[in-house]
This record gives sequence, structure tokens and C-alpha cells, in this order.
Amino acid sequence: MKLVIVETPSQAKTLTDVLGEGWRVEPCNGFVRALPADQLGVDVENDFRPTFTIVPGKSNLVRRLMKAIRESEAVYTATAPNREGEALAWHLLALSPDAKDKPIYRVLLHTLTPDAIRAAFAAPRPLDMQRIEAHITRRIMDRLVGWSMNAQIRKAVGFKTALTYGGLVALRLLAAKEAEITAFMPQPAWRTSVGIKHAGNYFTAHVMNTKGAPLLIANEEQIEQLETLLWDGTFWVDKTGQVMKTHPAPGTLTLRRLVETAAQDLALTPDRVLPLIRTLYDAGWITHPDAELSAAESEAAQAYIRRKYGTDYVAVDALVTSGIMPADVNRVPETLPGDGAALYALIWKHFIAAHMPPAQERLIGARILVGASLGKPYPLELRTTAVLPYFDGWRRVLPPDADAERLPHLNNGDELDLEDILAETVGDEPPPRYTPASLMDALVNSGLMVQEASSAVEGVVTAEYVRNDDALTLTKNGRVLAGYLAAAFGDLTSPAYAAELTADIDRIGAGERDRLTVLRTFWSRFGETLRPTPAVRVAAEYKPIVLRPAEEV
Repeated sequence: MKLVIVETPSQAKTLTDVLGEGWRVEPCNGFVRALPADQLGVDVENDFRPTFTIVPGKSNLVRRLMKAIRESEAVYTATAPNREGEALAWHLLALSPDAKDKPIYRVLLHTLTPDAIRAAFAAPRPLDMQRIEAHITRRIMDRLVGWSMNAQIRKAVGFKTALTYGGLVALRLLAAKEAEITAFMPQPAWRTSVGIKHAGNYFTAHVMNTKGAPLLIANEEQIEQLETLLWDGTFWVDKTGQVMKTHPAPGTLTLRRLVETAAQDLALTPDRVLPLIRTLYDAGWITHPDAELSAAESEAAQAYIRRKYGTDYVAVDALVTSGIMPADVNRVPETLPGDGAALYALIWKHFIAAHMPPAQERLIGARILVGASLGKPYPLELRTTAVLPYFDGWRRVLPPDADAERLPHLNNGDELDLEDILAETVGDEPPPRYTPASLMDALVNSGLMVQEASSAVEGVVTAEYVRNDDALTLTKNGRVLAGYLAAAFGDLTSPAYAAELTADIDRIGAGERDRLTVLRTFWSRFGETLRPTPAVRVAAEYKPIVLRPAEEV
């Protein structure tokens, strides 16, 4: 009997149905080992050796899995096709004294369709220890930082709710945004446009200066002067023209872009989107967000477009190698209730659009002069532009929200009639506050993974350091804590260092650096800051099977 380890019961059922007899599929329901909750769990004096213990509540599951490993002839780990999936499988196997005598295979399930499952099991590989090393390094770093800093926070400011490293960086980002908003000095200005009528058609034109830039007006008195000038003036067309503009197709939606787009288009928060993505993946509707795509997926999209829309809508040179795609492009989105269906539609449309040619449109514009009389212009001008679709291309599946204004036919020298004058304020809005999606994006820019960033945002809100009223604002406790972090751990909790730390860990995953070098460099820089931690007590642990030299486990 060959054993397959997956993450969820849903995945286990799918693989059982596909693989059939001779295979046993067991879910592990996430990580089975973690650093202990009641102590540091990292021996700083012994090359930062971590101590992992079984996750509370998973002892019976671990016993079941150990028995399954013992009774199997080979073990296939089919956890998520990313660094976390690699490490999850290793942690489970490290608990088994029988695993050292079994063939161990790693299977990357990019999508849970029967054909993809069979193809993946036909081409297994060994566990990637470099990825596992990177994951362990991240866990050690987060523990060294979080354990010490949360202890010092409790002692210094009396707040007992612990935050992850990502949550601490999130507070720094929110504090910087609030400082930016507080420092903002409104400098109101006005921009003017006019409504014009010609041959029974109405359109608008913007007032420009002689350099072709929008004319900005500093106060209401100048607005009144300009309005008087315009109402008393004569308007005529000085020059018309047109140009072709091309809009390249958007790329497929990566996990990060999908979270952003879902927030904008569907008003879904990150903590709602991520579980839906897992559900769609487990159901075999989409690829895993970290899957590497092959040419076959692009060929399937091109074939669908050719059949549905015609050859003119196929971008033959489009080759998509990353992002989330539908497992079957022929599963067309339907207008169904529920956020899952709407999210699938976003993924499907963006994937198809990525294989379509650019959209093209004609920009038709006119320069309009105004003066005391025809041929005697003031030192300003007006410009108007209309957009005429020429070829919709990828917009066939992702149409724009609204149609652009249309212009009547204009000839040079045509006189025009002024209908109204519109003045709007510009430049007096403070920077926008973070939303959950935009803060998550800022954390991803700082090096966190999307899931880590989402958990960090949820954590600071749950801890009541941040209030979420359509936008995120620091509470009183949040401002106190953010101020303390800046004063006591300025560099360590800065977004710049968070990105630097992630880059080092990525280098470990790529085999360019080793764990001890990165940890020693980190500790030489921040060890004195983090040193005031409770004494390290190494916990007893189920003796692991050694899948690599013992001193490196």
C-alpha cells in the first residue's frame, strides 16, 4: 500500500477517487509540529537549534499518521506546491521512526483534476531541503523576534495581546500613514472645465494654460475673474486631430493581485478571499496560487478563444507561466449567487484576457480657443478628447466600466456655444487611509507572504490595536504601541528591514545562503536588542527521524 499525505479531507477524497486501489490517502490538516507555546523553543547558544513539539490537539492524528507510514511501502507527500507545503511534509515525516526505511516522494499538485493528479504522480521528486531550511529559518526568526518583543511590550506598556512580526510591522505602517495624514497641509486649488454645445450636441472641455497643462486657480476671486472672461468670450475650434492608442492585455491574477481586485470589484476582504481560494482549489476549479503553469494551459486558453471569439482575438505569442488560472477553461463562469462564483469569474476572465490581443481605440481631440472676438485669443486654451473603440481585443471579456464621452464632428474654425462652467477642487485631499487590502499589499511589499500579511492585518484588528471602519485607524492602544516600537525597535520593525529579512530567507530557499549564516548575521545585529528574553528551556520532544544531519534538524 502506498501512502499519500495531503492537507485537507476534501483533497483526500478527491485523490482517493482518482488513484484507486493500492493507495491510501490521509489528510494532515496543516502543520503537526510547531515551536512550543510556553517557551522560546530556540537554543540561541547552540546554533539556534529549534525544538518542535506536536501541535496541541493533534496527538491522535499524529498517531494515526505514524501507523499509516509504518504500514506503507512508500510515502508520497502531496501538500501545497510551495515552501510551506514542503516544510509541512518534512515536519510530519520527521516524527516517524519508520520513514528512514521508506522511499519518500514529493508530488506537486498544481490543480486537482484527474489528469493533473495522474501526471503529478507519474513525475515525483525528492523533498527540497533548501526550501525546508528557508521555512525553518523564518520560523526561528519570527520566534526570536516575537517572543522577545512581546515580552518587552508587556513589561514596558502593559499590553498582553501578542502580535506576530508581521503585525508589529503593520502597526509601524499604520503609524507612518497617520503621521502623513496629520502632516498634510491642504492647499486647495480649482480646475475649470466648460460645457459646450455644437450642432445640438453637448460635450465638455478643460481649461488649459498656454503650455498645455490644466490651468490651476488658487482662490475663488480668480475663479470669478475667469468665469467673467469665459462668459464674455467667443469660442472656436483651432485644431483637431486623432491618434491610435493601444492597451496591452492585463496579466493573469496572482494571489496578491486577486486579493486587490476582489477588494475593488467585489468588496471582499482578504480574510474572506483566501478561504474561498482554498475552496475553489480543493474543488478542482482553479490551480494552486503557487503553481507553475505549462504551455498546455496557454494552448487551452487560445483554443477556447479561437472557438468562441475567432482567430482575431487570439494572441498567439502569449505564454502565461504564473498566476491563478481555471483548471478547465471550458468551465465558463455563470451568474450564480455567492462570493465563490464571483471570485471564479474574476480568475477566469483575467486568464482568458491574458491570452487576447491589445485593445485599440482612437483618441479624437480638439484644441479650442477663446477670446474677445474670433481670431483674438486669450492666453489660455481649452482641450477636449473623446475615445472611439477601434478593436476591443481583451476587453471583449473585461469591458470597461463606463463609455467615454463622444464628440460631435468638429471642423477647424467652427464657432461654439458656451453652455455652463464647472469648477472642481483638486489637491486638497489627504492621503487615503489603509484598507485591509491596501495594508496587506503594503506588507507584501515589505516581504511578507500574502497569507502572513492577511493574518497580520486580522491580528491587529482582533487585538483592538486597529479599528476597521471601512478604513483602518489606530486605536489609542495602537498609537501607544506603535510609538514604543519605533523608539525601542526602530530598525527591526521597519518595512525596509522586513523586506531585507525576506530576501535573505529567499536566498536560503534558492541555495545561495545557509541558515546559520543568516541567523548569526541577524543576531549580531539585533541580539542585544532582543536579549532580554526569559531563560531558554529546551523541551523534551518525540525523537525525530533524521532526514538530514542531526545538527541541522
